[in-house]
Amino acid sequence: MRTIDPSSRRNVLALLICLVLLTAFAAIAWTAWLGKCATYDEPLHFMGAWIQTHYDDFRCNPEDPPLWKFYVAAGTSKNALKMDRETDQWSAMLNSIPVPSLIYAVHTLYDTIGNDNTDALIRHGRARMLLLAVILGAVIAWWAWRLAGPLAAVVAAAGFCLDPNFLAHSVLIKNDVAITLVFLLLMASIWLIGEHATVRRLACLALLVGVALTVKFSGLLALPMIAIALTCRALMRNPWPCLKWTLATRPARFFAACAILIGCVIIGYGSIWACYGFRFGPTPNPNEKFNYYRLTVYVADAEMVLRQNPPPLYPSNAELQKWVNEWRPSTTFRAVLFADRHKLLPQAWLYGFLYTYGSSQTRHCFLCGQLSAVGWWYYFPLAMAFKTPLATLVAVAAAGAYWLFCARRRGPIRDRWAVCAAAIAPVFYMAMAMHSNLNIGLRHIFPVYPFLFIFVGVMAAAAFSHRPKTTGCIISLLFLGLLAETLAAYPDYIPFFNIAAGGSRGGVYLLTDSNLDWGQDLPALAEWQRAHPDRQLYFCQFGSPDPHYYGIHYVQMNGSMQAVTFPNPDKPTGLPPVYAMSAVALQGPYMTRDRRWMYQHFLHEQPMAVLHNTIYLFDK
Repeated sequence: MRTIDPSSRRNVLALLICLVLLTAFAAIAWTAWLGKCATYDEPLHFMGAWIQTHYDDFRCNPEDPPLWKFYVAAGTSKNALKMDRETDQWSAMLNSIPVPSLIYAVHTLYDTIGNDNTDALIRHGRARMLLLAVILGAVIAWWAWRLAGPLAAVVAAAGFCLDPNFLAHSVLIKNDVAITLVFLLLMASIWLIGEHATVRRLACLALLVGVALTVKFSGLLALPMIAIALTCRALMRNPWPCLKWTLATRPARFFAACAILIGCVIIGYGSIWACYGFRFGPTPNPNEKFNYYRLTVYVADAEMVLRQNPPPLYPSNAELQKWVNEWRPSTTFRAVLFADRHKLLPQAWLYGFLYTYGSSQTRHCFLCGQLSAVGWWYYFPLAMAFKTPLATLVAVAAAGAYWLFCARRRGPIRDRWAVCAAAIAPVFYMAMAMHSNLNIGLRHIFPVYPFLFIFVGVMAAAAFSHRPKTTGCIISLLFLGLLAETLAAYPDYIPFFNIAAGGSRGGVYLLTDSNLDWGQDLPALAEWQRAHPDRQLYFCQFGSPDPHYYGIHYVQMNGSMQAVTFPNPDKPTGLPPVYAMSAVALQGPYMTRDRRWMYQHFLHEQPMAVLHNTIYLFDK
C-alpha cells in the first residue's frame, strides 16, 4: 500500500495531472449540457426534492429515497417556485405512482404562470450533482494511489474523467452517480477496516450504510456486500487489528465481523427514520396515508406476467384481470405490508420500495432490435461492450491479461485482502444486475466502473515498473484514443456508442431509453423549427418537459409521451408536414403493439436530418 507524499516531485506532478483531469471533466460535462433541457426523469426528481425540502412532504417521487434529494434542494428559496397544492394531481399522488407525480411536476415547472426560471432551477440542482461526480473521480484516484502509487492514480482518473457515460450522467438530477460514489466509499472503508478496524473507520462504514439505504433502493445491496467482505476477512489467516485488540483466531474474527454488520444494520435502520423526520406518514397531516390499492394491482400484474411462460409483452386486459384474480402475494409483498401495518419503517420508504420491486419484475426492454418483458441475462455485458469507449475496453482486457500473467509467473497475490475488498462490489453488483429484469440503462451498473478504472490503474503501474518504455507507449496510445473518441462525441454523451458498435448513429438499433435518448434535445428541435417556419411539425416525443416551453409548435403524434402530461397541443395548419421522432419513440418499446408497428417504416427510411443523434426528422 502506498501513501501520498506531496513533497516528491513525481507525486506533485501526479496530483496536478489528476487535478487537471477532474477540472476538465467538470468543464466538459457542464458545458455539454448547457444547450439541453431536462431529461425524462429530472422534473419528477426535482419536484420530489423541492416538496420534501420545503413542505416536509414525501408524496412526490417516493420511488427514490430522499437523502440525495435533500442535497439537491438544500439552500434554495421556497418562493423561487410557485406551486398549487389544491389540484387533483396533488391528492392523486397519494393514490398512485408515478403518473400523478410526473403530471404534477411537469405542469408546475413548465405550465404554471410565473415559473419562468425552471431551467435555472434545474441547473442549480445539476451543479450540486456534478460536485458529487468530481468527488467520485477524486476517490477513484485516491484508492488507486494507495494501492499502487501516482501512475495508477493518473491512469484511473483518466479512465473516469474521459468516460462519455459518466460525462453524460454526472450532471443530471439522478441518483445513479450518487449511489456509485456511496458504494465506492463503502468498499474503501471496508478495505481500511480489514487492515485495522478503528473507531473512526467503523463509524464511517455505518454512516455510509445509512446513506446507501436513503439514496437508492439498490443501496440495500450494501448489506450483503459487507457481509461477504467481512466473512472473507475473518477467514484469512493473518491477524486482524480491531480497536485495541488483535484478533488472531477465526472465531474472534467472525464475532467481530458479526458485531460490525449488526452495528451497520442498526445505524442504517435509524438513518431511514431520520431521513423521513422520524415520522411514519408521508405528509405532515397524520390523516393522509398512501393508498395501496393501485400499487397492489400493479405488483400483482407484474408478478403474474413474470410467471407466464414466456412472459407476454402485450397482455390483454382480460388476461391481466384473470391473473390478478389468481394472484397470491409474494413473500416480498407480504413483508412490506407487515412492516407498513406495524409501522416498522416510514410509509413513504415502504411504498417506494414496493413500487420499485414491482417495476423491476417486468419492464419492456430493448436490445439489438428485439423486445422482451423480462430482459436478458447478457444485457449489461452487451451494453458495456456497446457504450464503453474502445480504449477503455482494450485497457481492461490488457489489465486482465497482465494480472493473469503475474498470478501464474510470480506466485500467489501478496495482498489478498486488497484484491478481495476491491473485487466483491463489482462482481456481486454485476451478478445481481444480470439477474435483474430491469434492462433499461447502462447507468444501473455504474457502481461497477470505478473498480475497473482502479484495476486498470494498478495493473498499468505494475507493468510500468517492469517494462516502462513499452507500458508508457501503450498508456499514451490508449489515452489518445480515449481522448479522441470522447471529444468527438461532445456534446452528445447520452447517445454515445463506441466506434465498433457503429457510433452514436448505430445506437438506435442496439439500445434504448437512457442509453440513447432521454428527451434532452428540445432546444435543438426549437432551433430547427425557427430555421424552417414554412413546415408543419408533427412530433412523437420521449420526454417529459413541455415542448411549448421552448417555443416549439407541433401536432402531437400517437404514442407521444406528452399525451400523458400535455394532451392538447397545436392543430394542423396545412403547411407541408415534417415528422419528428425521438429515437426511443422510433424504436417504440413503450408503445402499444399497434402504435409501434405504425412507425416501424421510419427505421428503413433516410431521415432528412438527425438532431444530436436523438431526434429524427422525416419529410414523408
